[in-house]
Amino acid sequence: MSRDPFDSRMPVTILTGWLGAGKTTLLNRLLAEPHGQRFAVLVNEFGEIGVDQRLILRSNEDIVELSNGCVCCSVRGDLVRTLKQLRKRRALGLLPARAFDRVLLETTGIAEPAPLLRSFLVEEIVAALYRVDSVVTLVDSAHWVRAEKETAARDQVALADLVVLNKKDLVKAGRLESLSRELGQINPVAPLLETSQAELDSAIVFQAREPRPLSDLVDLSLAPHQEENELQAFTLTSSKTLDPLRTELWFNSIASSHSGELVRWKGFLNLEGHEERALLQGTYELFNVAADKAWGTLPRRTELVFIGRNLNKKSLERGLQACVAGKPLTT
Repeated sequence: MSRDPFDSRMPVTILTGWLGAGKTTLLNRLLAEPHGQRFAVLVNEFGEIGVDQRLILRSNEDIVELSNGCVCCSVRGDLVRTLKQLRKRRALGLLPARAFDRVLLETTGIAEPAPLLRSFLVEEIVAALYRVDSVVTLVDSAHWVRAEKETAARDQVALADLVVLNKKDLVKAGRLESLSRELGQINPVAPLLETSQAELDSAIVFQAREPRPLSDLVDLSLAPHQEENELQAFTLTSSKTLDPLRTELWFNSIASSHSGELVRWKGFLNLEGHEERALLQGTYELFNVAADKAWGTLPRRTELVFIGRNLNKKSLERGLQACVAGKPLTT
């Protein structure tokens, strides 16, 4: 995702995935890799994280200092309080001299990322100090058939900016291909990488990501019929310029009428009076529209992806059509 060069907020990367997907393995790889970055690693409880003991330098009640300058902080129920305390300790010089360049937040296997994302969006102080660069979701190739029955596991995939299909060495090639297609139907926006032992370059993990053009997405028309309460994903496009005010009102209506049903919505907007394309990022009822890069030689078109449950595509299509600039208002 394009970032404002003057945005001085601390970047945050969220690692999520169902139980046994390889989050801790990836975390230890990131901590040990010689990339020059230092992290504040937030975990629910130290007993659940399994940080490589060779990295631990010293610890006290709620801080573990690592030999590479990173620190691990225990989150005991209140993420917002922990983030505020972390920033305060850094300002007071109570952390290592260089402190940290990024926050790594590892969720528990059964956690839904949405409440965490809400904290970064709705808590005024947190939103002013931190920004979420990406949500990285790991999937266990060998055991997804069990995990996919859990709503939280599917939501983890739906909310991802990057999906890592891990333990590819434990399944046959044909099964791996079918898994990739299935995950692509749950989340057609996120790139998918296949790995073994969570072998992933840190630059890929920390890359800020933007939605992909629809030409790069899977053919959603091939997705199987979704049963009630199952995730569905579809796209909306328009080559016509949209009225900014109507579009904002439409988004507010979507957030209100689909509360609890719309898991992820994002994409590009072609707004009247704006030379830059606008970037939509939405999680459940929260959304943000910000200026992105100039259109340049790219075709000026609106491309949106909606992921959720019990969504009415035709209703959303009508809503998009009503946002076209210059179109008479109907009552």
